[in-house]
Amino acid sequence: MIVPKQTYALIAIFFMLVNGDTIAESIANLPVLHVAGWDVYSDPEYRNKTIGYKSFENQFGYSIEFTPLNNLDEIIYYAETNKDVDVLIISNEGIEILYKMNLAEKLDLEKIPYYQDLHHSLRYSSWSQFDGGVYAVPWAWGPTGLLYDSKIIAEPESWNIFWDPKYRGKVSLWNDVSMIWITALTLGYNNVYNLTQDQLNEVKQKLLLLNDQVHSYYKGEQEELELLISGKVFITNSWFDPSSRLNKHNREFKMVIPKEGAVGMFDSYMLSRNNKLNEISHQFINHQISPEIQLQLSRITGLSPSNIETLAFMTQDEIQALHLNDPSYFRKMILWNVMPRKNLYENVMKEVRQQIK
Repeated sequence: MIVPKQTYALIAIFFMLVNGDTIAESIANLPVLHVAGWDVYSDPEYRNKTIGYKSFENQFGYSIEFTPLNNLDEIIYYAETNKDVDVLIISNEGIEILYKMNLAEKLDLEKIPYYQDLHHSLRYSSWSQFDGGVYAVPWAWGPTGLLYDSKIIAEPESWNIFWDPKYRGKVSLWNDVSMIWITALTLGYNNVYNLTQDQLNEVKQKLLLLNDQVHSYYKGEQEELELLISGKVFITNSWFDPSSRLNKHNREFKMVIPKEGAVGMFDSYMLSRNNKLNEISHQFINHQISPEIQLQLSRITGLSPSNIETLAFMTQDEIQALHLNDPSYFRKMILWNVMPRKNLYENVMKEVRQQIK
């Protein structure tokens, strides 16, 4: 009989405990699976672990080491420079970038049986397929929505609420190129990823006005949560919905998609070119898109699960809040995309940041 590697690891832990070793010391002796990607997928209590880590470690006898990163450029740089990473979590517009940089490996879908249960708009997506192979497994999706304190503010109709003098000093935006996309929507432009120079100049002028409104521009998930919990900020944009986490701190925030629309994304797992644990990496990805872990993901982040079988475990309120009962909702988002003239966007961001008071 062939005994799986993880069984040996669990047996080893048992003998360590019998011999008086602590659990922490025992866990430290487990082999490590290195994962890196968007910070929002950190376990709420342990930043160096992913959502779902506990059941994976218990089942497979591998310890998860997660590196949370704040934006796409950080993820690409990490994938390019770090030799230890096995699995990456990246947004849809970064998938092809990693593929073309030869930083990702093709996946074996026979080792990821839950793949067949993915949302029909995500399974075998053109975003993830190259040369007849699948390189990414979708894990979560959702719009970059407007998050507001429902105790203080009535449901906003427009992104223009950010410029309302009534909320001066109570506004925060993600310190990311998405602020350009949102501002472009307020001006009636839907070509947010390929704006002309004249359109970008309009966006810049409007963002310069926003500098007088904002409390600050937040870097990532942790900074955003701190601002909202502290009561310093009433309105922000967010690529995930932390409402349930904020409720635990007696903060009642809600997310809405304004009338101008919203950009959106789906995040996926990819195998790093430097992957040293192919078999267990596939098992990890399959574990993460199981309905049980997808339910955890959705309740922690407010993002939608990629596995449609997860709906059987969700309440009707949860399903309606995420619009999972609307088959067309996914297609309503302007999915994050590569910007052909990203340098122009970066120039706008630089000028806006330089003039903030």
